[in-house]
Amino acid sequence: MIHDLDQTIEKLLRDRGNLKENEIDIAFEQPTSEWSATISRPTVNCWAFDLRENLKLRSMEMEVNRNVKKREAHMRMVPMRIDVTYLITAWARKAEDEHQLLWRVLAALARYMALDPEHCEGSLKDQPFDIPLMIAQVTEATSNMTDLWSVLDNEMKMGFTLVTTLAMDPQRVLEAPLVLEGRLRFGQSQRPDTEEIDFPEIFGKEQAERYQDGLPIKPNNGKKEASEEEDQS
Repeated sequence: MIHDLDQTIEKLLRDRGNLKENEIDIAFEQPTSEWSATISRPTVNCWAFDLRENLKLRSMEMEVNRNVKKREAHMRMVPMRIDVTYLITAWARKAEDEHQLLWRVLAALARYMALDPEHCEGSLKDQPFDIPLMIAQVTEATSNMTDLWSVLDNEMKMGFTLVTTLAMDPQRVLEAPLVLEGRLRFGQSQRPDTEEIDFPEIFGKEQAERYQDGLPIKPNNGKKEASEEEDQS
């Protein structure tokens, strides 16, 4: 969900802020000293550093889903409302360039009281409520910015906060598969419905199984594998 929010913010800044990809980078990493040392061109950093429940929007009501055909009903709590807080800063060689870039980003975001559905990416399109944007406001999460920058071990920069509120259904989140990495497989198949790849006969059974799993075949660097007779000698 947060990754989809990152992509949505980047899309909004690219489209409405006219930040061209070949001129301005948009990053979502922690703005540490190590990170800033790698910057090669002007960059907008949008760091999501705080998650907390929006207590003002907490509701103890229950949702009731009725199935008339089965004559049954299911009750569940309404989704939690979670505030996601970003610290937005601009990075460039000259302070003047940073200020101009930061002002442009602020203007692009300030045009919206909430995210436009047409800008939303991925799972954000399925949010049951509007996604509000609160820009450049003092919140509990930003009560001590000096300590925050000291943890980052970097020079303090001018910036502003962006707070957006997402709905989270714990049950739905836990039912969805957790995907942290992907595998790429390519080849020909006479049975595409089974997602199995056909391999030449020169492939051994073990190698074919490893390719089916998407794992690379490790070379033996030209070394001859020991035979059973050599192992016994």
